[in-house]
Amino acid sequence: MSTTDHISADRLIRTWVACGLTHAVVSPGSRNAPLILALSSHPSLEVVVALDERSAAHLALGMGIQSGRPALVVSTSGTAAVNHGPAIAEAFYQEVPLISVTADRPSRNRNWGLGQSAMQTGMFDAHTRWSCEVTEFQKDIHDLDEIARTAWGKSQQGPVHINISFDEPLYGQNEFVKGTGPVSEPLIFQMPETQQMPDDLQDIVCQHDPRILLHIGPVALGPSLSTEVDALIERCAVVADVFGAHGSGAESSTMRWMCGWDRQADEQWIPDAIVTVGLPPMDKRFRSLIVDWGVPHWHLGHEENDWNMFGSKVGQWRMDAKNGLNELADALPAFNGYAQRWEVRRIQLEAADMRSRNDEWVDFNVYRWLAEHLPKAGRIHFANSTSARYAQWFQWNASRLCANRGVAGIDGCLSTAVGDALMDSDTPVVAILGDAAWLYDLNGWHVNPRPNNLKIIVINNGGGNIFRWLKGPADSGLLERFFESGFATNVRGTAEQLALPYFLIDGWDSMETGFQSWANNSGSCLLEIQTPGEASANHVRNHCDTMGEWLRDS
Repeated sequence: MSTTDHISADRLIRTWVACGLTHAVVSPGSRNAPLILALSSHPSLEVVVALDERSAAHLALGMGIQSGRPALVVSTSGTAAVNHGPAIAEAFYQEVPLISVTADRPSRNRNWGLGQSAMQTGMFDAHTRWSCEVTEFQKDIHDLDEIARTAWGKSQQGPVHINISFDEPLYGQNEFVKGTGPVSEPLIFQMPETQQMPDDLQDIVCQHDPRILLHIGPVALGPSLSTEVDALIERCAVVADVFGAHGSGAESSTMRWMCGWDRQADEQWIPDAIVTVGLPPMDKRFRSLIVDWGVPHWHLGHEENDWNMFGSKVGQWRMDAKNGLNELADALPAFNGYAQRWEVRRIQLEAADMRSRNDEWVDFNVYRWLAEHLPKAGRIHFANSTSARYAQWFQWNASRLCANRGVAGIDGCLSTAVGDALMDSDTPVVAILGDAAWLYDLNGWHVNPRPNNLKIIVINNGGGNIFRWLKGPADSGLLERFFESGFATNVRGTAEQLALPYFLIDGWDSMETGFQSWANNSGSCLLEIQTPGEASANHVRNHCDTMGEWLRDS
């Protein structure tokens, strides 16, 4: 078996395999040939080839989300390397392990105007936990070993980036010799020291009938916090995003929570303190409400990102979220009047939601139907932006719900699900995307091998339906010309291009048979559900207004 004759590439890959690397994603190129040759010399590695570097990096992101371990993504030089950026930014804010390695021209040839050249050194520094430049002159195996070990350890907190220069020739090979040179143990990431509940927060928690609001946002890694959340529902006010505490009994949609909200009655809802876990809340009105309250905020967890979500952050409670929530439950009284007030409103919202529903053929009802009928899946991935918002309204039949809510862009939503499915090929995975997100990330399916356990649903409402939820685009008179990206009346052609079995639903009459054909297909396939965009947006507004009227009248 052969490997590259570039010592730097061989050494980095060799050391990462010793650290526990199992999966890598590469995109075709020439400057990265030494890295590809080095990867191919390790039969234990699962190496995926992805046509598009942007998709490739999101594949690695999905692998990291599924496993909690870094996957490696490798690109050639120039704009190919720059295309790792969106996934790196997403991994940074979700704090998902990922190692990006970008090949580069020799350092002496930079700024010569050569093809496929860009300023790659440190280009991702703002969104990485650590970065490093490896020049063509670095050949000391101990130094390279230390670089690889450091990258592996730092990647446990989020993405790292190594830019590595290669001189020509690029395709030279040597015989691979096992155990060549000492391979040290990986640099293990040391979790920051656990802190007990901050004293000033404890003072509030221990007062008579404390008013504590707990918000659980999206959490990329680890099991659902639903058990811990359910233990707190009678002890404090709780809003728990489905992407962080899927399956809990707490209110899961901040959008639904704001239906019929009466600002005149704010006083009875204002907490003494807010505790957050995970990423910020999705609904803008909910965030604005808490900002206006201006109450002290503590964030629970070991995250490196300093989330000042509401402009009133007092500090961080550095403890594992699961243990911290258990400590909070132990510190709070078993019954709390403020918590009961929030729970009563949740029950009223649930009743108002049920009373306001109808069977109109619109997005809201399609998502509700899917939540009730989807077969058990290991994980369901929802694209940004409306898909992730609809997901919060319903309970889903899955072990875990996922969405790229770090940066919350539509790029890479399919690719992330593909990476997840490839990382765990024995578990059914579902991806639910809007037509804009599907078209934007089609290259996520241009991979080899392709997963056989990923089923895809595209809700085609004419593109960019989120802009119909907002007042600005419609009021501008430019909604359909510039904001709503309705580029495909149907996605059948894309399914044919990608060799995906295709099924179509365009109304309730075809829902049952079309869904069953899709669900019973033995491999990966695509189900397109066509819905009216304008009617769907109007329905959401009307549904929330009707809920508000029912709440005010009850």
